[in-house]
This record gives sequence, C-alpha cells and structure tokens, in this order.
Amino acid sequence: MQILSQLSHEMQIFLVTIFALIFGSFGTLVSYRLARNEPIGFTRSKCLSCGNILRVWNLIPLLSWIFQRGKCSNCHAKISLRYPLIELSFLLSFLLIFFALGQNLDAKTLLHFAIAATLIVMVVVDLEEYFIPNSTQYFLTILVTILVIMQGGTGVVWAHVFSAFVFLGSGIALWIFFRYAAGVDALGIDDIKFFFIAGFALGNKNILTFMLLSGVFGLLFGGLWQKLKKDETFPFAPAICLAFLMCLLFEKKINPVDLLGSILFFNGI
Repeated sequence: MQILSQLSHEMQIFLVTIFALIFGSFGTLVSYRLARNEPIGFTRSKCLSCGNILRVWNLIPLLSWIFQRGKCSNCHAKISLRYPLIELSFLLSFLLIFFALGQNLDAKTLLHFAIAATLIVMVVVDLEEYFIPNSTQYFLTILVTILVIMQGGTGVVWAHVFSAFVFLGSGIALWIFFRYAAGVDALGIDDIKFFFIAGFALGNKNILTFMLLSGVFGLLFGGLWQKLKKDETFPFAPAICLAFLMCLLFEKKINPVDLLGSILFFNGI
C-alpha cells in the first residue's frame, strides 16, 4: 500500500481509473447475476442475444461498447446501456473518493473503493429488480467493520453497534413518514437492514445528516421515478446509498443544521 501512495499524483489517478473500470466491468456481471441467482464465477460472459462467448477485446470497460457502437460484434444486436453506465458510475465514484480523501492511494482509500463498489451493485439490483441482495449487505458489513476498527480501534465497536440500532429505529420512522405523509411504501425490509449497517459505520454523530439526505434524495428520486416509470413503488437504495457515501466522505464538512436550514428555506439559498 505504501508503494502506491508514493507514486506520482498523475500515476495514482491513472491507477484509480484502471481500478474503477476493472471493478466496474466486474460490477456489471455481479449485479446481473445476483439479481437472477446465477453463479458469479466459473462461467464466461456471453452475448444475451446470440450466446456468443465474449473475448477479451469485447470486455474492455467503456471502450468495447464505444468501438462496437453499442452492438454485439457477432450478431450486431444492441448492447444495453446498463453496461457503460455502470462502468462510468464506478469511475466517477472512485475519482470522487480519491479526491475527497486527500488524493492519496492508501489502504483507507482502497477500502472506500470496495465500499462504493458494493453500494453501486446494491443500487443497480434495486433499480432493476426492486430488492437488495443479502450477500451485498453481508459483504458491506464486513467492509464497514474493517473501516470502523481501522479508524477507531476495537474499543469503539460496541458504541457503533448502539448507533446501528438507533439508525434502525430511524429507518422505521422514515418508512412511517413516507407511508403516511406521501402515501407510498418507499422503504422495504432490505432498506431497513441497510440503515442498521449505515448506523454501525457512521455512528450517532451522523444520524441527522444521513436522515436528511436520505429523505431529500428519496423524495427527489421517487418523484422522478414515478413520473418516468409511472410506478408508485420506487427503489430506495439509490437515495440511502448516496446519502451513506456522502456522510462517509464528508462527515466533517456537512453541517446538518445548515443542511436543514437550506431545505426549509430553499428560496434563500
């Protein structure tokens, strides 16, 4: 890890880009197969239209889709935009993390990359299939446990467990708010589980910020989803995952009081 942090700034950005695109390509596969209970490994990727086994040059993140003009090189069927969009989301997320954490490619930054990758997979599956796979929740729990211990040692674990239950209660309260104030079931059991994990990772000091961001992102995304999809049920993972990542990266830079004031008095911004 120390070797990576000693590289030049330009080389670190180049490596971040490579990491993001590699993980992004893998993320497209994982999100697709998890949603369908298909095995992650031991089977090669293939065209969904003609069944042609994809070669290395067909799997270069972003570039293959661009050079092939969004079509299969064998049958010329259209390739879904989900693939380049997911890969692009990995790239933007990894670059955001790199710059937010001081532009240093160290163990902490790599751990945040893994957390962001897991969050993106959660969001993609929820957008496409309306659920968050338990396996991603378990994996995220492992990652945030490592992060908590890395930042505060084993002595803070029980305090964070308490925070997890506080966030869990807040998630239930948010479900009640959406159910009776907006008339929609915005949160499901998978979202409530995520609140528990978020609480363990963030601690009590971030609960107001997380709740505010989750609510605002949820209302904005939910309104857009209902308008475009004409569906009263909308996936909440994009809102809570984005809120979680923002709190994780900018916990000391977001003032919840100022944030609440901006929301209540938007006209004065």
